[in-house]
Amino acid sequence: MALFEGKTQSERYKMGAALLLPLLALVLILRMFFASDSKPATTNRNSNRNSNHAAANATVNTSTPDEDQIAMPSEVPSIIAASYAPEAARNIFAFYVPPVDPKKLAAGVPTETPTPTPTPPPPLTLGSLQPVNVFARTGDFALSVTGDKFTPQTRIYIDNQELPTTFKGPQQLSTTVPAAFLQSPGARAVIVRTPDGALYSNTQTVNVMPPPTPQFTFIGVIGTKHYSDDKAILKANAGSDLITVKRGEIVGGRFKVTSISDRAVEFIDTQLNIKHSLPFSDAKGTTGGVAPRTPQPQTDDEGEP
Repeated sequence: MALFEGKTQSERYKMGAALLLPLLALVLILRMFFASDSKPATTNRNSNRNSNHAAANATVNTSTPDEDQIAMPSEVPSIIAASYAPEAARNIFAFYVPPVDPKKLAAGVPTETPTPTPTPPPPLTLGSLQPVNVFARTGDFALSVTGDKFTPQTRIYIDNQELPTTFKGPQQLSTTVPAAFLQSPGARAVIVRTPDGALYSNTQTVNVMPPPTPQFTFIGVIGTKHYSDDKAILKANAGSDLITVKRGEIVGGRFKVTSISDRAVEFIDTQLNIKHSLPFSDAKGTTGGVAPRTPQPQTDDEGEP
């Protein structure tokens, strides 16, 4: 061959080796890629399962691998992808709330509620009031308050209105309640505290009750021509008894007649000093009319002018 002309024997060996080595390398590479396709497929299910399991769990071997073992199994990418799936986002500010059992809810069973935090006791103690019951429409009255830890700076408040307060000691205060608080029946809240609210007590109640009223119905008048000695005809509400009264007389043990007219009879409560008015009421119970006047027998000193 012209390629080897003029060459020594050793040079020819070297050139031949240089040509053969690339060919051998090419053959090995082709065999690595096509050798696995040329192997017959097995129909044994257990063999395929074991081979796939061995390929997935194979460890690194420092020795030269066989050509039949370099192909990666097709399941490895899916296994790796599933292993590194991102975790679902979680709200760190959300708290677990146990679900309500619908059976308990339908049966009316109360659900559990968190225990409330107890309210601390007030710094001052309001123990009792004297008096605790008063009548509406009466005048000013003295109120005495007993308790504990009172100071000269504490004041008595009724319905959040401060009253002039007298400090008698750490356990007693007093004040005068104006009649304006007694215009209508109802409960009045009483508390002791300092004007700045730093010290305060629990709340007590003064009960303002409706005052007693004359239990009669005004049904007529017995009078003279000059209205000088008129008498009112009253019917007791608790029965059918009729009584005749004139000015200055007391009925019901406490109500003094102060005025008699065709439209109403006026009274004053001799114990509470409260005025009352009884309007005329006819047989149907209608009020606001004029009472019929029954002539009163004339006396000797009464005559025509």
